[in-house]
Amino acid sequence: MYKLIYFFIPILMFSCKTDAELAMERGIQFYDWNKLDQAIVEFNKVQYLLDDYKNHPSLESIELLAQAHFNLGITYAKMNIYNQAEQEILHALSLIPNAEYREVLELVRQKINSNNNN
Repeated sequence: MYKLIYFFIPILMFSCKTDAELAMERGIQFYDWNKLDQAIVEFNKVQYLLDDYKNHPSLESIELLAQAHFNLGITYAKMNIYNQAEQEILHALSLIPNAEYREVLELVRQKINSNNNN
């Protein structure tokens, strides 16, 4: 019996997710279901839950926060709210500069420019 307890305790400890990670997963699911308003709420919840990352910085929390901003940017872009999308992606880039964020930022800026030219 005790052997089973020693087996399951580490599994439970390492499989637990934080509230921010769960909110991110819900946001992604809502996005996949095209429930964009609910996705925005969940991605903003991630930001709220990680608001104190400056006091307790960890690479994991900064990466999750950057992903939340990036996902918000994609969601706003899908809703044709390109200026807000640009701001969110810029915020993600300020946290974690990577090529994927830059590529999507360029696509959003192209949409903004094409809308301004029309």
